[in-house]
Amino acid sequence: MNLSPSSLRSAIRPLRFIFWGGLICLFDFTLSETKNGRGLKVDIFNDLAGMLMITWAVFQPASIPVNGLYRKAMFFVQVVSVLGCLDALHAHFIYRVPAFLSFCHALVNLASLAATVVFCLSMRTLSLAAGLRHSGASWGKTTGLFVFIHVIPLGLVYSAGLVAILIGEKFYFNLGVAGLLLLPVFAAPLVHLFISTSRMKEEAKVSLAQLEERPA
Repeated sequence: MNLSPSSLRSAIRPLRFIFWGGLICLFDFTLSETKNGRGLKVDIFNDLAGMLMITWAVFQPASIPVNGLYRKAMFFVQVVSVLGCLDALHAHFIYRVPAFLSFCHALVNLASLAATVVFCLSMRTLSLAAGLRHSGASWGKTTGLFVFIHVIPLGLVYSAGLVAILIGEKFYFNLGVAGLLLLPVFAAPLVHLFISTSRMKEEAKVSLAQLEERPA
């Protein structure tokens, strides 16, 4: 199905909130207060705020009529983003987390990685359906960056944690200072997502201007 570039304008601008929401979730500086094993944790760069920004943003382009596969893919992304908000809210509370909730947390982490790839591929599909070839290629690169920098390494860590829960073992993974050094690397896919969104907006604007200049 071919889309008019003008049909994308209302959906492109909110996508930049994914970049800012992702950065908020990426940087963790927390303060916590506990008493008798229970308490409250406050993230200065609040993950819940970041997830709410991401969730609002992914709902905007989901209503664009591309095709059935696009609609199903975006519905999956919407569901996972809402679950991510609930998971971020739950993370504020400190208590002895039951194994079942730890298992659910690990599943949400894995689903979030899958949803990230599905979203990027959906934006590629959306761009190509609107005739935005350069934007489609850019979203393809964004997808690759997320796969190699986020999905593969983090997927292995989350999967190991999931297995540990199933066999009743504890699993901790902390990079310490090395984690700070890797932050620019993990931010690279988010930066390219911002670039892809900007290219999408500019290419749609150019395509629309060309259509308006054509004689009737």
